[in-house]
Amino acid sequence: MKLNYDLETYISWITIDNSIIIERRLANETAFDGIVKIYSLKSNNSFLNKAFEDKYFGEFIHIANTGFFLRMFKNKTSWPVADLVYVDYASQYFENIKETNSSWNVWYGQDLGKGKHIIEISPKEKIEYQINH
Repeated sequence: MKLNYDLETYISWITIDNSIIIERRLANETAFDGIVKIYSLKSNNSFLNKAFEDKYFGEFIHIANTGFFLRMFKNKTSWPVADLVYVDYASQYFENIKETNSSWNVWYGQDLGKGKHIIEISPKEKIEYQINH
């Protein structure tokens, strides 16, 4: 584990709709020998930059039509406590969906169609969400 995360630089993470670029920078590592990575995010989109400001995120992202789901930590050291959030970049909407205490590091999202999604946050827990905007 690195101790001085301030020396980390932002690197390209994902491009959405061929126009929105999200970069991430390692902010902390925790859990079992640093297996859980916690990141600061930034984007070329001004709404997203404002939404990402002073927040920390895990490695999970699930893309929806005009937005995406993320695992957002309360702070750099709050693992496993986190929120499932939905960010709609088209309508500039940011929503905390549910607080979790899932120590499961591999979250998985599934699009069920018609705006409905299921996010698996552990082998035994799933969160359903209907996009309505």
